[in-house]
Amino acid sequence: MTGPCDWPDDWRARLDRPLPRDHGADDLRRAWDAALPPPDPVDRWTGQHLRFASGKQAEGVILTPARPTGCAVLMFHDHGGRFDVGWRKCTDDPQGFYGGSPARRLLAAGHPVMCFDTVGWGGRQMAGDQQALACAAFGLGTSLAGLVAGEDRDIATWAATRPEAARGLAVWGFSFGGFRAWQCLATTPVVQAAVGFSWMARWRDLLRAGAPITAGQSAFWMLHPSLMARADLPDLAGAGAPKPLFLRSGSADRHLPRPAAAAAFDDLRRIWGGGLDAAIFPGGHVCPPQMQAEAIAFLRRAGLS
Repeated sequence: MTGPCDWPDDWRARLDRPLPRDHGADDLRRAWDAALPPPDPVDRWTGQHLRFASGKQAEGVILTPARPTGCAVLMFHDHGGRFDVGWRKCTDDPQGFYGGSPARRLLAAGHPVMCFDTVGWGGRQMAGDQQALACAAFGLGTSLAGLVAGEDRDIATWAATRPEAARGLAVWGFSFGGFRAWQCLATTPVVQAAVGFSWMARWRDLLRAGAPITAGQSAFWMLHPSLMARADLPDLAGAGAPKPLFLRSGSADRHLPRPAAAAAFDDLRRIWGGGLDAAIFPGGHVCPPQMQAEAIAFLRRAGLS
C-alpha cells in the first residue's frame, strides 16, 4: 500500500495557472448548453409524478399557500449522504439541516413551492455507488452533473408555465441543491432569481490535495468535465448575471472553506453588480432559519414577492 502524497508538480502548476477570463456571458451560456443533454420536456404532472417526453418520471409535490403573494419557488433538494429521501428533504427536514421545513417557511411567506426527486434519490435510486454511476455516465458521453443540470433546466422551463408561477419563478437550494440553484439560473432563461446556500467557492481552491472535494463520490454530481478547464464556478454562475442571486456560506463549513467561498463571492461581485447578495454567516454546512428569512426578504426586494 502506498502512502499519502501531494499532487504531481504539473497538477499543482495547472491549479496555480490563471483560467482564461476573456470569454463573455454569451460564450459561457453556449458552453453550458453544449455540456448538457438535449432537452427532455416535461409532458405532464399527475399530481404525484412529473412525466417527461422520454418516459422517465420523478415523484414530487406542488404546494400552494392559501393566499399566494409571491413568485413560485422551485426547490432543489440537498445530497446529504442519504438517497432514500429526495423532495421530502425540503418539506420534512429529516436530517435537521434546515431547522424545520424550508418549504413551509416559503408557503407562509406566500410562495407556491415545487420540489421533485432528482435522478438517484427517492424513488429514483440507482444500483451502485456514486463512483460507479459516474463512470457509467462518463462512458455514455455525459456526466452525473450534466444529467442533473439538464433535468433541472427542463423542469424549470415547465414550472415557469404553471399557474403557480404567474408572479414569476425562482429556484432555491442548499448544498448540492444550492449548486443546482445558481446553475439553473445560468442555464435557464425563464428562471428569474436564485437562492443558493452552502455551495459556491473557487473550484481550484477546492481541488488542493487533501481537500474534501477530492475524495470524489458526492463531488461527481457537480463535475462538468468540459467546463472546469474553461472557467471557475463564479464565472459559470456569471452566465446568469444580472438576474438576482442570493448566496450564503457558513464560516466553519468543512466542505467549503471560508477563504475559497469568500474569494468566489469577491469574483461574483465583480461580475454581477447590484443584483447579488452574497455573505458569510457564522456556522457550518447548514441552512439556518435566519438565513432562509434573509433569502425570503431578498426575493421580496427583487420584486418577486
